[in-house]
Amino acid sequence: MPCSASDQNISAKDFTYITEQHPPNNFQDGGKLQGITVDILEKIWENMNISMNRSAIELLPWTEGYQRALKEKNTVIFSTTRLPQREKLFKWVGPIEPVRGVLLTKSDNSLIIQADSDLKKYKIGTIKDDMAVQMLLDRGLKKDDLILETAAKPIIEMLQNGTIEAWAYNEVTGLWLIRNAGLNPDDFKIAYVLGQGEDYYAFNINTPDSLVQSFQQALYHVKNDKSKEGVSDYERILYKYLPVGYSADNMTDSQVTGLVNLTAEEIKKNASDTIEKINAGDDPYKNKSNPKLYEFVYDIDVNVVAHADNPLMIGKNFKGKGDVSGKKFRDEIVAGALKNGTGWEDYIYSSPAESGLYHKTAYYKLAKGNDGKDYILCSGKYKSK
Repeated sequence: MPCSASDQNISAKDFTYITEQHPPNNFQDGGKLQGITVDILEKIWENMNISMNRSAIELLPWTEGYQRALKEKNTVIFSTTRLPQREKLFKWVGPIEPVRGVLLTKSDNSLIIQADSDLKKYKIGTIKDDMAVQMLLDRGLKKDDLILETAAKPIIEMLQNGTIEAWAYNEVTGLWLIRNAGLNPDDFKIAYVLGQGEDYYAFNINTPDSLVQSFQQALYHVKNDKSKEGVSDYERILYKYLPVGYSADNMTDSQVTGLVNLTAEEIKKNASDTIEKINAGDDPYKNKSNPKLYEFVYDIDVNVVAHADNPLMIGKNFKGKGDVSGKKFRDEIVAGALKNGTGWEDYIYSSPAESGLYHKTAYYKLAKGNDGKDYILCSGKYKSK
């Protein structure tokens, strides 16, 4: 949808920022707004040199906020799961974090759902305009089949007293809200997985593309620019609120070692040319079909000489700097390479292909370039549970 000339002159300060009670993404506790998306938004504003803080954010019931963001210019609602059915309704900045839609039920409930066709047998509650509604519609249900509310509290009460048999919602948030309602999350279980997605900031469709791009670029820096401690603001915020995840990626050890061994051969022939190609993100140093497979290189002083995925790291020294848990994995990689030549090292890291924090392991190898310098060549894979 085209924007008028006056629209093009608006700034981030002109927007209404709307969120809901949706922990751990965004929630109010002790009168203060907090959560993953709230903390990240403040960092985005900081990166854009905008003097705003979380006091500018409105806390509303999801349905009310969602409808306002659909209809009112200069409005942002978060966090919003990006679904195909919503794609053309908003303009998107993200991804922020992964989300999984599930059916929650009481642990002593004997309902059995083995296929989508079983869903119609049960009374299911959910929140109007929530992502779970669309996930259920995609599985053959109609809105008339659902118990729709505008907030989580009455749904939890109905689930507890047996009025409904299952609650369709975000897994992490649902269990958090159950706990905050004074109930034991262990008394509930996941009966069925509806689908997975990623959460974004959703801007009204009339927002100028240039402003959306500015937000997206600021988020890129929040995610990828490592601080003097060696971690990004994004990693630090996620680690504060969420457990570290595992990836469903099926990358093999041989793919990782193969890339490192190939790089070792190339750097022996022409170190400067190989480093230039890595820093440019050329294939195979950043795999075209799987961006999770990429090369990164240290020197013996733990300086990043090359990085195929994150150019913001090139030239920085990470000696003594850890991951979000404090593990100084880069020092251990370099020390292991100098002592043993090759090895594997575990740590926590973000992924270029999906949002979130994940357990990762990297293979490293000491190699001498044709320039006479020693390089520690690395590539990694995200670990499965």
